[in-house]
Amino acid sequence: MKIKQDQLEKVAKLLLENYRAKDLIKLKCDDTAMTIRIKSVIGQNFAEEEAIEEEARKMLASHVQATRDMDHYKMFLIAKQKLAAKKGFIL
Repeated sequence: MKIKQDQLEKVAKLLLENYRAKDLIKLKCDDTAMTIRIKSVIGQNFAEEEAIEEEARKMLASHVQATRDMDHYKMFLIAKQKLAAKKGFIL
């Protein structure tokens, strides 16, 4: 799944605001540095998920004849879940 940079910025700021409002964190750095770090982590997570999705698509494409009569979306989800579990990635 792709996410735009402005959406990523908004999510990072909202997380920081909500965590601070609930006294869940106390920062040792400024808000800008923390927002950049949060964006980095979330962006990396989305990139990993995109890589898993691409691998699942390639895997299904190589077995297109065998899966002709099956629901391709369900097969994609199953393949994605199996690959994610194999890599230790939580969807």
